[in-house]
Amino acid sequence: MKKILAIVKRDLKSGVRDWLILYLLLAPVLFAVILRLFIPGVESSNLHFVALEQLPQADQTHIEQYATIEYVENVDQLEERVSRIDDVIGITKESNEFQIVQQGNEQEGLLQTTGYVLQSVDESFEDVPIELSFSEIGWEFSPAKLQGGNALIILSTILGGMLILLNLVEEKMNNTISAVHVSTVSKAQFVLGKGIMGYLMSIYGAVAAVLILGFDGINYGMLTVTVLSLACISVIIGFSIGVVNDEPIAAIAGMKITFVPVIASIFGAIYLPQAWQVVLYWSPFYWAYDSIVALLLNEATWQQILTNSAIILAITALVFLGLRKRITQGLR
Repeated sequence: MKKILAIVKRDLKSGVRDWLILYLLLAPVLFAVILRLFIPGVESSNLHFVALEQLPQADQTHIEQYATIEYVENVDQLEERVSRIDDVIGITKESNEFQIVQQGNEQEGLLQTTGYVLQSVDESFEDVPIELSFSEIGWEFSPAKLQGGNALIILSTILGGMLILLNLVEEKMNNTISAVHVSTVSKAQFVLGKGIMGYLMSIYGAVAAVLILGFDGINYGMLTVTVLSLACISVIIGFSIGVVNDEPIAAIAGMKITFVPVIASIFGAIYLPQAWQVVLYWSPFYWAYDSIVALLLNEATWQQILTNSAIILAITALVFLGLRKRITQGLR
């Protein structure tokens, strides 16, 4: 165990020194933050108002039927909120009359629609000429958040494989893999020591994506099982490419091939009819996608997670059998 931990410690020091680990640690966080900034909530409305906290409760309740309202303490805060880049209308009420605060560059028709809503607060104006439509997307957040979060979790497992790949390339460049044969470290210990960082990177990226994107009620036990099973395929691919390359650019180019089945699996699962999804059964990323969607929607069961994970591991075993000779030769 000490020898395995020594390998992990060496990779950690090397990665921090070359900024490699820091870059890969930052990548899923950065992607998640960017995704969070561009994803609207399902509850968001085309009408977005900012009002003072002292707005009468009856008015608040009525207006919230048609628009999203955020509340501030004073007029200065209200004007500051209106001046931001998005289309937000400020509303105040004095002497039983509404006043509209606008920046002047709002989208066409927004001011007129705001007027309709505010007039409707008066009981004499009962009907608002606004058509409301609703669509059922299956849960309380946008499809972009669901699919983006899913893709980001899968990407995290690939980053774990990439970390292993680059560590192995460094070993090849320094000719230290050959030294394993004359050291007290066995091949099994060497492989396990190199693989641990990849698995930890995968779990870190998945958890970071879930927390930053704001998915609630996630079963982290199920998430860990899914991520670890999928990480196996990325780890094997990382080893198979890393042990035969002694140049980082060429190794990364080889790892890019992994994105082909990832993209095909995600888009196929989204757009293909259920009857045609059988053509994706060969891909472990398809089964991971199925598990992660259920997890993010809080609909997953242990039976589903374990079944999909078993299928992923079975496919991984077949891939390993196909690449075993290549990996063994590369470690010589």
